[in-house]
Formats: sequence, C-alpha cells, structure tokens
Amino acid sequence: MRNVLRCRRGSVGFATTVAMIPLIGVLALGGEAGSWYVTQQRAQNAADAAAYSGGLQAACLKAPSSCSVSNTVDYRGKQFAAQNTFCNSGDTSYPGSKCPTSLPSGISQSVQIASLTSWGGTAGTYVQAKVSQTQPTYLAKMLGLSTVTIGAMAVAKVQGANKPPCALALTGTIGFQGSPNINAPNCGMASNDTASNALDFTGGGMTINLGSLSAAGGCTGASSFCNTAYTYMPPVTNPFSALDSVTLPTLPSCGNGNNLVAYSSTVTANQCANTISLTGNTVITLCGSGVYFITGTISLKGNSMIQTGTTSTTPACAANNVGSALFILLPGASFDTKGTGTINITANSSVSNSQLPSVLQPYAYLFADMSMYDLSSTAVTIGGKSNINLTGAMYFPNAAVTFQGNPTLTLSNGSSCGELIAASIAFNGNATLDGSGCPSTSVPSTPQYVQLVQ
Repeated sequence: MRNVLRCRRGSVGFATTVAMIPLIGVLALGGEAGSWYVTQQRAQNAADAAAYSGGLQAACLKAPSSCSVSNTVDYRGKQFAAQNTFCNSGDTSYPGSKCPTSLPSGISQSVQIASLTSWGGTAGTYVQAKVSQTQPTYLAKMLGLSTVTIGAMAVAKVQGANKPPCALALTGTIGFQGSPNINAPNCGMASNDTASNALDFTGGGMTINLGSLSAAGGCTGASSFCNTAYTYMPPVTNPFSALDSVTLPTLPSCGNGNNLVAYSSTVTANQCANTISLTGNTVITLCGSGVYFITGTISLKGNSMIQTGTTSTTPACAANNVGSALFILLPGASFDTKGTGTINITANSSVSNSQLPSVLQPYAYLFADMSMYDLSSTAVTIGGKSNINLTGAMYFPNAAVTFQGNPTLTLSNGSSCGELIAASIAFNGNATLDGSGCPSTSVPSTPQYVQLVQ
C-alpha cells in the first residue's frame, strides 16, 4: 500500500484531465462567442443595406419626377433588411425576403428605420437603420447571461444640391466670364458635362446667388464658387429627351412678323410658318393660346417687342383670352436678339393635338409649359441690351447659348418659372439672369447620391 501511495505514475494524466475541464469550457464559450460574431456581421450587412436603400428612396422622393418607386423610406429599408434575413416578427412578406416565417424558440429580431434631419451635429437628410437579434445563451449562462442581444447600426446620408436647376447644360459647360449677375436663390444651375471644367468661372467681378450649383464633371476657376458646387454628381435627367429624335415638319411661310399666325391642324390656311423681323418700336401682342412655327429668323431690333397679352396690355386681350405661346423653330430658323428688343412670353399650360402637325402630336404633353423649342445646332447669342422674360422652358438641346453684353433673362412671372436647357450655356460680360421669383417646385429636381457615414 505504501508503494502505491508513493507511486507517481499517471499523475500528469490526472493533472491534465483536471486542467482540460476549464480549458474545454473556455473553448466552448469562445465558440459560442464566435457564433455571436457571425450573427453580428450578418446584422451589420443587413443594417448597411437597409440604411443605404432607405437613403436611395429618400433621394428618390426628393426628385419625384425621376422616382419610379413610391414606397416610403421605412418600407424600402425594411425590405432590404429582409433580403438579408432580418425582419420584425410577422413582417416577412417583403419582395425578395429571406426571413423565415417563424424563428426558433427564444430568438427574436428587430429592425428600426428612422429618417433624421441631422447626424453628428451636421444638418442634412439621413436614414438610420438599427438591426438586432436576441437569442438564448448556452455556456454563457454560467456567467449569468441567459440571453444576448446582438445588434448593428448604419447611417446613410443623402448628398446633393438642395435646389433644382433652372438652367441645365446637357453636354457642355456652364461658363461665367466677366461680370455677370446671376440671382436665382430658389433654383440653380447644373451641367451634365463630365469634363473637369463642366463649371467654369473666369473673372472676378461676377455676382452669383444660386440655390444650387452642380455638375457631372468638375469645376475650374474661382474657388469661392467651386467650393460650394456639387461636382462629379449623377447627370440631371433631361425632361424633354423624347423630343430630340423628332422630325420637324416642313411648312410654307405665312408671312412676316406683323402677321403672326398660330398653327392649327384643322385649318389648312394656318398650316404655315412665320418669319419674325421687327424693328423700331413695333409691338406684337399675342392673345389666346397659340403655337407658332418659325421658318426664318426671330429678329428684334430697336425697341421692338413680342409679348403674350394680359388684360392690362394694349391692345388688351379679353379676360377669357389672355395670351400664351409656344415658338417652334424649324430647320434653318434662328434666334437673334442683339439689340434692345424685348420678348415677354408666357408658355401655354397645355398644347392640344389640333395645335400640332401629326408628327408632333404624340409629344403634345411635352410642349406644355414650353415657350421655345429649337432642335438646330446653330449657336444662339442673346446680346445687346435685349430683355427676355419667360414663363416656361427654352429648349435648345443642340445649341450653344451665349449671353453677351448686357442682356437680361428673367425666368419668373408670378407664381411660375422659366427654365433654360441647352447644349452649353455661357454668361459673359454684364449678362443678367434673374430667377429670384422662381418657386423651386416648378422645374426638374436635381440628382442626389447616397453615402454611408456610419
């Protein structure tokens, strides 16, 4: 017996066995913690997807004209959380959902989507997603934990100009040279040019007050303006792109500018086009709702004027016949206002098929609220001391439009607003653009992009 008690054989094995008990427990606890880590990574993926998708919907709702999905931010966030296997109880029917209809006993999930107006002390449009899963523990119960909640959070910010553009360059730059005066605090300007000088500021005497300034490319010149511009943004949607492939009709001439004739597809005599050449103090007042095709040059010299009438003009239009107009420039026509002429045009609120040739009738809806339409690539120069006051869009998709000298373009009249869309736009000399009366809801919305910030 004494020898047995003094024998040291097997002591190491006994000690090892004793030591293995806590070691196995630690390894098992580590394995359980590892499963928590996997769940947390899945939760983070779901939170990121939910916040980003909610942000995209928030951006979409800020630009309703280009928004094809009418869901709420909350819905879109929870939909993409569901596509990453996280759903609230009983809320598993989202398209593409990978959530099971029921979870194992003791396991529950939570998805919360919130729209915020600031984050980290910075104001803006934010979407916050919180995703979590509560589940029972096993070995962790030895440490007093009966359940564990594993969560993740993500925050997405909607970036972009706050005001929509009332001047849009489709393919070229928007340039500012000399001492132009731009005042459009309720809207802005945008260029879809991807070049580094999509926005180009040259000179130091300019005064520019814009609600927004953005470009698909970069900005060169005065840093005081470039620093406030949104650059390398998604391009702004062209609301009239369907008109770019239209084949304009060939029409005979109606006569000179003293006999402007509105087009009507139902009256043979009015299926013609006009040449407008005014000099001196000639004034043409247009009553009623008319569409005028131009086959020659719109030329205003001296103090001549074309205006859509109101009940206060002379000659006065009847109260039920107040003037509005759309000018469509046919191939070969041009636009020339380099003197002191004035154009005061209010666009038609709607254009009917009877006011258009058959080839244009499918696009009648696009001509509503448009004052001028020109498909030619002939450069347009608005110079001298001319004044153009528009309610409605000027659409010159292929032309370079330059304001040179001392012209004034006013893009507002009452509660409505005009808009200039051209291939490129330049404001030189002492040119003035006044959009101070434009409501921001009257022109297409500016693009937005979404960035995860948390």
